[in-house]
Amino acid sequence: MKRLVSLILLVMVSLAASPALADDQITYVSKPDELAIFLNDIAFARDTLMVVGGSEALIVLPPQIYQDTLIVREGAERTANYRINATSGQIILYLNSTETTREITLEYLISGLSWQPSYDMWLLDETNVHLDFFAEVQNSTLSLDNVKTRLIAGRVDASQQVAAISSITTNQYIAGYADVVSGASTGPVTIQHIYDLGAITAEPGDTIYTSLLQSDLAARRLLLWNAYSDRQATVIYKVSNTSELPLAEGVVRSYQDGLFVGSDFIEQTPITSEGSVTVGGLQDLRVNRAESTTQVVKGVFNSDTRYEVTLTLSNFSDSPVAVQVVDYWNAYAQDFKFSQEPERTPDNLFRWDVSIPAGETVTITYEYVVD
Repeated sequence: MKRLVSLILLVMVSLAASPALADDQITYVSKPDELAIFLNDIAFARDTLMVVGGSEALIVLPPQIYQDTLIVREGAERTANYRINATSGQIILYLNSTETTREITLEYLISGLSWQPSYDMWLLDETNVHLDFFAEVQNSTLSLDNVKTRLIAGRVDASQQVAAISSITTNQYIAGYADVVSGASTGPVTIQHIYDLGAITAEPGDTIYTSLLQSDLAARRLLLWNAYSDRQATVIYKVSNTSELPLAEGVVRSYQDGLFVGSDFIEQTPITSEGSVTVGGLQDLRVNRAESTTQVVKGVFNSDTRYEVTLTLSNFSDSPVAVQVVDYWNAYAQDFKFSQEPERTPDNLFRWDVSIPAGETVTITYEYVVD
């Protein structure tokens, strides 16, 4: 009887010490430990898990994965052989069994996560604004539990159409930029700026708001009338980014005297540079552009066209107004005559700096000939 018991114990010990059969399987679910979220509904995910030795590993991948972007590593080396099956309603990664427990790192792109800048700007006066910069993170796909998250100020083209976004307006570009202070420290040149959010927790359908910057910034208030295209002068604030963060492109909501006054696009604004925000039209300034043409006969079969342009600005406020006036000129024009000489700038632009006393009207006229 003792010999039978001893034999049974020996068999049990031998079975316990031997590796599991290769046909055994253990299922894991991939949930990112780290995320880098781009602006256009794409995120880079990294997941590190320990796979028990002696069994084939089945790793269930997120259904939103871009399968061809998957990278599998064991330690520092890429895994040479693996297979993926997507016929069971799930996307499953199969890894062959090994005798020892191993650390597996998965990296892939997924859809369903995006972020956008959210800006609120208070107009303090003509030379200062207060800017709040929040990150608005939208999660429609994953359950996130204390996941290390970074935001990328850029977009990824994953072979799909990228939605159109707002862009800097012509007037904001025409208004120009201040000279950058020489020798300013701006840090290293990077492809895309990364904002570190730290660890976040969220459920599918959540939108997370996190403050990245709240600061008073210097600004230049410019009044600009694009005579060729606009029926109103616009108010543009050139905001100096003296913070320690570059500002990603996005829409800025502007407020004055506690009231919402409008929203507009701000371009990507590196540290020490200027960003442009149009906050509305100038109501107390009436503007008008009038143009007339006259045929000038030069011979029996030849004539020129003479153009006469009148730009009128009337100030109905009780304070003087300084306005930049711009107008496009014909590339074939010649023999210009001006009542007030303009500055000629690239893109065939005339530019005048005009000061209009309170209650008065200023008129600019010019003419030219086109063969």
